[in-house]
Amino acid sequence: MHWPTVWAGPPAPGRPLEDWCTQFGWKPQSAEWVLDVTGSTGQGMCLYPVAERGWAPVKLVSWTPWALSADNTSENDAVLDRAADAWSAFEAALRPILGEPEFSGAWDDPDFPEPWHEHHWLMPRDLRLEDMSPYRMTIWRERHPEDRVTVLEVDLGPALDPGELRHASINIECRPPEI
Repeated sequence: MHWPTVWAGPPAPGRPLEDWCTQFGWKPQSAEWVLDVTGSTGQGMCLYPVAERGWAPVKLVSWTPWALSADNTSENDAVLDRAADAWSAFEAALRPILGEPEFSGAWDDPDFPEPWHEHHWLMPRDLRLEDMSPYRMTIWRERHPEDRVTVLEVDLGPALDPGELRHASINIECRPPEI
């Protein structure tokens, strides 16, 4: 994968977009404000632009390989347990490929990384603690400027009000390297 080409972003729709996607083994599916593509395995991914107008540059490539929702409130805790187990399995599968992570832990881990600045992609500590989200997170950071930051996380969304049903999803995100 040539990440600098991904981060530069795709061209306008049509043949140039199809050619651009082909170099990564992707097929464009939707061309709204995000670009939805399907990879060679059939997994759908989204490419999110830095700005809402246009596709370039790209700030995030994301896909959701796992999700679970409670059918009633008595299942809310089980959703958390199953999400934690699934996250552990995904992390174990990714470690041989990506190596030892920079961070791996839960939302309330005292070593959880903090945002570097106000507009950083990491949630501010107060919101993370309130929402318990990301519930679990692993970060792999490449050490050369042309690669990516890979994040595996369990997202729970906002804190639940009493009587609401729990939803959890596992997302894998690739982001440009940080300076």
